[in-house]
Amino acid sequence: MLEELKTLINLHPVTSNQNAVSALLDYVEAKLAAKGLVTERIIHKGIHSLYASTHGQKHARVMLQGHVDVVPGGEEFHMDGDKIYGRGSFDMLFGVASFLTYIEQLENPTDYDLSVLLTGDEEVGGRNGVYEILNTERYTCDVCILPDGGDRLGAMCIASKGINHFRIRIPGMSHHGSRPWEGDGAGNKAAKLLHDISELFDLGDPYNSTVTISQLEAGTTALNQGPNEAFVGMDIRYKDEQDANRIRAQLDGIFQRYGATVVFEERGRSFALDTENPLVKKFVDMYSRHLGEPITFMKSHGSSDARHFDEKGMPAILFRPDGGNAHGDGEWLSYSSWQKFHDILTDYIETTAK
Repeated sequence: MLEELKTLINLHPVTSNQNAVSALLDYVEAKLAAKGLVTERIIHKGIHSLYASTHGQKHARVMLQGHVDVVPGGEEFHMDGDKIYGRGSFDMLFGVASFLTYIEQLENPTDYDLSVLLTGDEEVGGRNGVYEILNTERYTCDVCILPDGGDRLGAMCIASKGINHFRIRIPGMSHHGSRPWEGDGAGNKAAKLLHDISELFDLGDPYNSTVTISQLEAGTTALNQGPNEAFVGMDIRYKDEQDANRIRAQLDGIFQRYGATVVFEERGRSFALDTENPLVKKFVDMYSRHLGEPITFMKSHGSSDARHFDEKGMPAILFRPDGGNAHGDGEWLSYSSWQKFHDILTDYIETTAK
């Protein structure tokens, strides 16, 4: 598995470089095809994806799903003791390496009702990857294994917040910096708008809905001129659909108050796993048995492609080994924990897809 992960990391499949994403999928596809899986490459609006199955089927008992794209930056693959470093080591190329390693050791993959779906745009919302493929190609499964949630081995992610991304234009009228009464500075209006928006959120509990101001743009190089327009970008994470509707209605009132217009909006639904689903309960029991203790259910502050499966009524099981610093400097994965993860993955596939 180490050599597979090293190869994947060092291909640097950043989302914006779909040539690198495609090269990684070429590598994976060749290995899966060599084991007799039927493969299909899918490209939608420039985003590359790969679907493979043991019988060429569109519906599988178990689907192994993951994204191969990573965010920019980070390090080359290297190890220090038990820790594996490199961009994508924890988010989530280790999962792809596990999938490959498992399938390569199978004597006869056709004994399994199994599929693999790998996509290249999860880091920017998965709109042209999983979302498009599930809605257009209509691939389905009884249960999906998606190693893109949970912050440690023994913690299974069963829910995550939804996303609302906005880019807002605030209009104004330019003026000399010393005479603000002669104009309507968009920068000042943007500051007031942002204050009003912040009042919509209670940050006392991290599981509440949150807002992050991700972009601010106003003015020119002249420091003595009030700008005639300003732009604000926001990343809102909402705890459930009811709160999303509350926030959206109140935002509309604020936008109207300042004459602001929405120039871009994208919304991704929240995710909640049905833990009473028999295939999910089977996994939970197996997971606990491997660890020798009950596992922990957790809710994620971030999001994943699991929401697209959830929308179609397909359970997506999110778990992963110990690791950290996803998207940051020093992203790492525990090798020993990863081996335990792989054993659990193997056991579940063997007892569910065969």
